Amino acid sequence: MNISFVGAGIGSLYAALLLTHKYPSLNVTIYEKEQRVGGRLNYVEFENGARVDEGPTIVLLPGKLKSQLLEAGFPERELELIEVDPLYRLRYEDGTTFYKYRDIERQAAEIDRLFNEGDGFRKYMTQKREEYRLGFDAFLDRGYKGKTDLFEPKLLMLLMRLKAYETAHENMKRFFKDERLRVAYSLQTLYIGGNPYDTPSLYGLIPYREQEEGIWYVKGGYFSLATKIEQELRRRGVTFELNANVERVRVEQGQANAVIVDGVIHPYDAVVVNGDFPLMERLIDGVKPKSYEPSSGTLLLYFTVTGEIELPVHQFDLPDDFAGSMRTIFEDGKLSKYPAMYTFNPSLIDDSLAPEGTSVLYVLVPVPRKLEREDFETSGAIEHLIGRIEQMVPAFRDRVLEMKVRTPMDAERFGLFEGGSFGIAPKLAQSAAFKPQARPYAHIDRLYAVGASVHPCGGVPIVMIGSQLLVKRMEEEMGALYHDDTRSVSSL
Repeated sequence: MNISFVGAGIGSLYAALLLTHKYPSLNVTIYEKEQRVGGRLNYVEFENGARVDEGPTIVLLPGKLKSQLLEAGFPERELELIEVDPLYRLRYEDGTTFYKYRDIERQAAEIDRLFNEGDGFRKYMTQKREEYRLGFDAFLDRGYKGKTDLFEPKLLMLLMRLKAYETAHENMKRFFKDERLRVAYSLQTLYIGGNPYDTPSLYGLIPYREQEEGIWYVKGGYFSLATKIEQELRRRGVTFELNANVERVRVEQGQANAVIVDGVIHPYDAVVVNGDFPLMERLIDGVKPKSYEPSSGTLLLYFTVTGEIELPVHQFDLPDDFAGSMRTIFEDGKLSKYPAMYTFNPSLIDDSLAPEGTSVLYVLVPVPRKLEREDFETSGAIEHLIGRIEQMVPAFRDRVLEMKVRTPMDAERFGLFEGGSFGIAPKLAQSAAFKPQARPYAHIDRLYAVGASVHPCGGVPIVMIGSQLLVKRMEEEMGALYHDDTRSVSSL
C-alpha cells in the first residue's frame, strides 16, 4: 500500500513513524516544500554556526512524549530530556518577580511569600488534577466523526462540570484574588495563540499540566527531534521529497487517489495533508474552503551574543495592564506599548548550540498579524524590546553578534494561515468536534489530515496525539491497512 503525506511537520513525521512501525511493508512518501523537515519545529542558524529553536521551545507532557515515541519504536536513547526547574520566572512591570517551581509545596510557599494565597494554589492543583483526569480522555484523546458527537448528554454534562463556558482567565478568579496570579495561571493560552480573556477554560489545563509534570528541554534543541525522526524514517525506507511543492490533491469518484507535484501525477492509496489546514483545503479537488479564524501573530527575535546571558532558561516579562495589552493586540489589532515578552535562554543548559564563548537567545512577543519588519522598526518595537532586555542584561546591545527577525508576514509566506503562528485560533467554535478532524470530509474517502489546525490542538505532544488518532482512523477505514500484506490499488 502506498501512502503520501503533504508536509513534513511533526504530525506527518510521527504518523509515519507509527505506521512504519506497525506496518513495515507500507510504502510512505513525504512531500515537503522546504529544504528540510520539521515545519514549525525548526531552527535558525547564524553565521558563526550557532543554532536556536525557531518555533516551539517549551516541552510539556514529557511522559506522554516518551510513551508516544516508544509506541512508534523510536530508540529511547535518541531523546535526552532535561528538566528545567524553576520552570520559569515571571517579571511584572511593577517590579514583582515570581518563580514557578514543579514541587507543589515549594510553589505554595512562593505564592504565600508574595501574595499570601498558597491555599488558593493548593485548591487549584487539586481541582485541576481532577478536571484533567476527566477531560483528557473525553475531549483530547479521542476523535469525532461529526459535530453532533459533542452533544451527547454525558459530554454536555462534563463540559458544564469543567466550566468550559468560562474563559481561561475568568476561571482563575475561582482560585486567586491577585490579578498577577490570575495572569500567571492563564497566560499559557498564548502558547497556542489564544487570548486568555477569550479562550475557553478547557485550554487552561495547560498551566496545570506544566506545574504537575514540569517543563523540559530536548538536548540539542527541540528542532533536533524532527531531524532524528527523519533519520529513523529514512532507515525504515520512507521516501522524502524535499523542495517539492504539492499543487493539488486529486479526488476522483469520492476518493483521494493522487497528488500533483510540478505537473506530474503521483497515485496513492491514501493522502494525508499536514500543512496549516485552512491552506490545505485549497489544494483538494472539489472542496470549497471554509472560513477560519487564525491564531495570534508573533514577532520573533533571535540573537547570538558573546559570553553567557544572565537570564533564566524561560522568562515571561509582563505588563501591569495585561488585559489591556491583550485587548490592544487581539481586539484592536494594534501593537501594545508594553507587550508581554517571553525569553528563552537555552545556552544556560546546553552548550552544544553555540560556539565556545557565545550564547543564543530567543525572544517572542504576541502581536497582530499582517505586519512586516518595517512596521516594527518604524514603530520602535524592536528597539523597545532590546531596551527591556538590556535592563536585565547590561550592555546587551554591545554583545550582540547577529540578530534575526521573523514577523507575522514572514510566517504567512512560510505557509502559516494568515500569519498566525499556532494554527487556527483556540475558540470554542474551533475546538473539539468543531475543529477539522483526522478524516476531515465525510464525502471524501482516503483523505486524512493532521497538524496544529486539526483536532486536538497545537503543541508537539498534542499534535502527536492527533497523529495517533489519524492512524487509528486509517486502520478502522482501511482494513488495518489491508492487513499489511495485500497489493495496493495504486500498484495494480
